[in-house]
Amino acid sequence: MYRPAVVRDRRRVCLEPWVIGLITFISLIVLAVCIGLIVHYVRYNQRKTYNYYSTLSFTSDKLYADFGREASKNFTEMSHRLESMVSNFPSTSRTFAVTFYHSFYQEKHGVLAHMLLICKFRTTEDPKTVNKTVQRVLHEKLRDAAGPPKVDPESVEIKKINKTETDNYLNNCCGTRRSKPTGQSLRIIGGTEVEEGEWPWQASLQWDGIHRCGATLINATWLVSAAHCFRIYKDPARWTVSFGVTLRPMKMKRGLRRIIVHEKYKYPSHDYDISLAELSSPVPYTNAVHRVCLPDASYDFHPGDEMFVTGFGALQNDGNSQNHLRQVQVTLIDTKTCNEPKAYNGAITPRMLCAGFLKGKKDACQGDSGGPLVSADVRDIWYLAGIVSWGDECAKPNKPGVYTRVTAFRDWITSKTGI
Repeated sequence: MYRPAVVRDRRRVCLEPWVIGLITFISLIVLAVCIGLIVHYVRYNQRKTYNYYSTLSFTSDKLYADFGREASKNFTEMSHRLESMVSNFPSTSRTFAVTFYHSFYQEKHGVLAHMLLICKFRTTEDPKTVNKTVQRVLHEKLRDAAGPPKVDPESVEIKKINKTETDNYLNNCCGTRRSKPTGQSLRIIGGTEVEEGEWPWQASLQWDGIHRCGATLINATWLVSAAHCFRIYKDPARWTVSFGVTLRPMKMKRGLRRIIVHEKYKYPSHDYDISLAELSSPVPYTNAVHRVCLPDASYDFHPGDEMFVTGFGALQNDGNSQNHLRQVQVTLIDTKTCNEPKAYNGAITPRMLCAGFLKGKKDACQGDSGGPLVSADVRDIWYLAGIVSWGDECAKPNKPGVYTRVTAFRDWITSKTGI
């Protein structure tokens, strides 16, 4: 059936000039108010960083040697106790945030703690007021704190330091990073590239200028890597070490003075797959190059812990190395599971650990050997848990990556390097 078109009245509606003016005026007022609120919100919530260096004396029922090592369990516990004493600064206006880094030195009547306080205040706060607030609150917190340790509030000294001094302090602490992981990684096989400073302890071992293995900086003159990296290539003079997130251009370069392979490593066995390499000269610590923390032999990593493995290795089995450093987040797998018949059928020894996923897809690969598997503690300090060692190809189901267990060789590392 035919439906006639609906005819609408198209006569134009005209507004009086004064109405148009009023609407425009009101719109401008609303816009101005919105802009003002946004500017106020941004300005009020922007933060400015204030850095302070502080020392304080305390006594404890523990011997200095129990927590004098910066990566030891007792060091972490002592750091937590001191942090709990001076944390939770009063901030009714929510203007204050603080991060702590510590080092401890023995003195005649106790221990001297050195602390870096990184404080963030809103930019609306007066700098002089900020300084007075930090000084006052730190003393009050220590005065009212319940030990142990027993702290002398009168011993506290605090001074404001600049960014360069702060960087120097942080770079001399093990396991600290300036950058955070960039999003959720896929895998080194096709995974994500990292930014400068994310993994500052990563090194590339290069034979005649060609990348062969990864390594990890454990102090200014020593690297730890895999023994199998030096199985054929033994002459230190032909090895070079580069630092930074790219092989070309490199951030820093060194030669090798000597190589130490574990005495019990016997190819083709994967057991005792650990080596040490001494640099020809020390590297200066920077934001982009500094050391990881070595865990004590008693340090516990637990199945299910999230870790990161990094390297310049191949994107597929038997592929070529990459110019840019990559990262992958993996999960620590218990040895019993890894030793099941469908996995490695009993090949995992107490000196090894597995990390990855039983479903595969995420893994290290050729060229990543010798590189670091690291894990952060609750203070976001990073520890070397493993060394990339071996695996059945790359990223296969039920064949996770196998790593040298660093805690099993902690005493051996000390015996060779003094670290």
